[in-house]
Amino acid sequence: MTRLLLTHLARVVLLTSFLAHAAAQTPPQAQGAIKWHPGHYMSVRNSHKYDDADQGYITQIANEPTIRGILRDWNWRDIETSKGVYDFSGIDTYLHTVKSLPSHKQMIIRIENRVFGQGGTTVPDYLKTDPVFQGGEVPMGNGVVARIWDAPVMDRLIALYQALAARYDSDPTVEGIGTSETAIGFSKEHPAPSTYSNGALVMQLERFLLAARAAWGHSNVFVETNYLGSDAQMEDFIRHCMTSRIVVGGPDTWNRTYLAAGTRALQSDAIVTGARGSGTDYRGVVAIKSEVEATELGGYIATFTTSHSTSCTPILSFGIETTIPAAPRSNGRLEFFPLFARSAARPTLPVPAVSVTLA
Repeated sequence: MTRLLLTHLARVVLLTSFLAHAAAQTPPQAQGAIKWHPGHYMSVRNSHKYDDADQGYITQIANEPTIRGILRDWNWRDIETSKGVYDFSGIDTYLHTVKSLPSHKQMIIRIENRVFGQGGTTVPDYLKTDPVFQGGEVPMGNGVVARIWDAPVMDRLIALYQALAARYDSDPTVEGIGTSETAIGFSKEHPAPSTYSNGALVMQLERFLLAARAAWGHSNVFVETNYLGSDAQMEDFIRHCMTSRIVVGGPDTWNRTYLAAGTRALQSDAIVTGARGSGTDYRGVVAIKSEVEATELGGYIATFTTSHSTSCTPILSFGIETTIPAAPRSNGRLEFFPLFARSAARPTLPVPAVSVTLA
């Protein structure tokens, strides 16, 4: 049994990702096809405060067959240091670590266009000083967010993703590129600016995703759908993603305890399953991943083994099952999400065998 100790107070997320509908093994990739490597992925998110420790986490999953790869996020300003000038060294360091593992793993890159918490900033400095960008970012209820609903700011984000694609799309280890969630939490204290509307946001997001798909022709493009205006707007957006071969799905998927209490219901998940919106069931048609925000497991010390099979319910990742009591949560998190394959057939459950023991 391989033991994986996540003892640091980093935000470590386990992603049950890329669930191929019935295949135990991923079929070989056709030349020119979009990469497709189903499996569990581990995401490390802690604002790069503890990169040395995080590199150690990656080496600990080297020989764990139930973990297919990692997801690592960077802030926009981490990569674009000045207008059109990009620093890829941090991504290269993580990619080198993944490639040096004795067993093959994949890596997903995610670029955040917002920062949660007080005192943070997300955009490069030039967006704040050039009047055309109107400050580049604005405060929201729980942090700051780039003005991605404004075309000039979105143009610069598109340029970043194109630069990333030129460097990483052809790399077989890079599974794909992701972006921040669709929800923006404006508040009474920090209301939406005059140029913001849900329609303006959707228009710019769709333009961004078309550009990202064109640039990342060999890789998956992930958009973090959780909440977005009305159900009709979210469903139209999901359909746009479906036709553009974009992966949709949370954060903010919650476990069965919350579902049973009726206190959490993720808009995009409900629309994908047909529970809201037009009633269309998009499972098996659109690629889906779903990050569980508060797992039934909890904790941040884990042991992974293939000796016990778990299963999840047909509603995305709401039902990661275990008989092991949940440990108290710390600053770290263990989470799961399945990403169902693009297929005309409904994905087949259960997920690949994995169990998690928490201390």
